[in-house]
Parts: sequence; C-alpha cells; structure tokens
Amino acid sequence: MSVARNVWMLPLILLTAALLPAQEASMQCVDTGTTTAAVETQPLRGPDGVTAVLKVTSSDDYSKNSHLCSAEYKLVIRSAGADAPVTVDLTMTDGDWGRNLSLRPEGFSHDGKRVFGILSEPGKYPWTTLFDYDTAASKVQLVDIGKSFAHIVTPACPTTVNVIGTTEAGAIVLNLNSTKGCAPATHWLLNANHLVRPLPRGMAILRLYGSPATVN
Repeated sequence: MSVARNVWMLPLILLTAALLPAQEASMQCVDTGTTTAAVETQPLRGPDGVTAVLKVTSSDDYSKNSHLCSAEYKLVIRSAGADAPVTVDLTMTDGDWGRNLSLRPEGFSHDGKRVFGILSEPGKYPWTTLFDYDTAASKVQLVDIGKSFAHIVTPACPTTVNVIGTTEAGAIVLNLNSTKGCAPATHWLLNANHLVRPLPRGMAILRLYGSPATVN
C-alpha cells in the first residue's frame, strides 16, 4: 500500500541510531545492490508470552520513470507455542535515497489485544504514522499524526507523540511533548475521525500492558 505524503505532517525529533532507545530502530533508505537493507526493533513483550517486532526493509523501487528508494514496514507477532509468526504488512513508502526510516513499538493495549507503534520519516516531506493492530480481527488501522494535530501545532514546532494507553471504551490516549515549549504537554484523546481533543479531566486511562495503571 502506498502512503500519500503531506507537507503539514507533524515533524519529529529523530536521534541517530546509536542514541536511540532499545525499543526504537532507525536506518537510512539504501540498497546494498545485492540484498535489501533492513533493520528491526528488539522484541516487545506482551501477555502470555507473545512478542512483537517492527521491521523495515529498503530497496530501489525499480520504477521506469523514477529512481526512488522504497521502504516496507512490517509487524511480526510471535505467540507462545505457535508454529509460525504472524507477519502484518503495515505500509510502504517511496522517497529520496538516504532519508531516515524510524520505527518505534509503543506497546500492547492493557488487555493485550492491540499493538501500537509509530513509524516516521523526516526530511523534505516529513511523514509520521501511528499504527493500531487488532490481533483478534487481524486488522491494522493507520493514523496520520500530522493531520491529527494540525490544529494544535505548526510544522515549525518540533514535537514527539507517544501512545500511553486507551480509555475504557477503547479510544487511544496520546501524550504530546515539545522541547521548545511551542505545544502544550498534555494528554489527548484520538477519536474515530482521527482528530484529537484534550483528554477530559477525570477520565480513566488504561495504561499499556506492563505500565502502572493511572487515572487522569
């Protein structure tokens, strides 16, 4: 699946691969010439022995009319006792050679039935997407984070977004931070239309699996 780019995408502060936390992975979009370049995150542990790994591979897109670098993002889930892992095709992008490809698993939902993560590419056409994979329905939902926060921050405001949990009804709760103080560092509720609004005061947050339970 090809992803449309948007110049109003929310920019993220990206660190070099050596400085990335253990659960995040990053690489440049390149082609080795003999095999596809690839990187993956360390396994993210969920309930009952299940693990999730994010992978991205890059190569020439082999288009007759362009010479772009193609990136394919996948989620691999392994269940304890399963004969083989489940591989989920998340998305594919085309863009400039050498652009940074970043992937960060955020965690499993409190009940372990959903997996969340952030995929991003900075540069000329910055792109940031949140994925929400439903393990029971085998269905993935992609959310354009730039569009979701377009009415909150401007492209000139560098920010980071994290999934911190869900509401009891299943809506995703996000945390927004800015190193320059140009955006409010608050919790936001993502609705069905992929727009955000401040999390209502007093609304309970079901933290991601393994995180301390908290009430807002």
